[in-house]
Amino acid sequence: MDKQQLLAAIEQLSDRECKAIERTLTAVQNMKENKYPFLGNFLGVTEETDADSETFVCSMPIGREVLNPYRIVYGGITATLADMAMGWMLEKRISGQDKFVTLDMHTNYHRAGTGKRLIATARVINQAQDIWQMACDVHNDRGDLVVTSTGTFLQLHRSRD
Repeated sequence: MDKQQLLAAIEQLSDRECKAIERTLTAVQNMKENKYPFLGNFLGVTEETDADSETFVCSMPIGREVLNPYRIVYGGITATLADMAMGWMLEKRISGQDKFVTLDMHTNYHRAGTGKRLIATARVINQAQDIWQMACDVHNDRGDLVVTSTGTFLQLHRSRD
């Protein structure tokens, strides 16, 4: 689809559908500024202030675009937040240059994702060479435990040149 076709398609959208396009464009623009991946920007994931050096906290708003037909956050979105929190902690707190990829992740769902925000708190469980074991708890803004997750991550070393 070229730009003219895209603009013509946008002209046919409802106001609600235009909001989704606006959110997408904002996510693309924010990627240039904050260097955070598209999905994190689209979901509105932001780092929270955390005085504890042993944990990393980030959160995302709960909006219509992440709700399933039952009006609760899709489980995959909640799991994505946990995965992002664990990976982001490793990249930010452990190594500023290296990257990390998820090798394995297990998620337990405890409560429906409801409220206004989801808050993810990640921590390191163990590290052996280039393998990191992580854990993450996701609560809603009312303090209800929504998800517990564990993940295994591989550290990819970047050259220091």
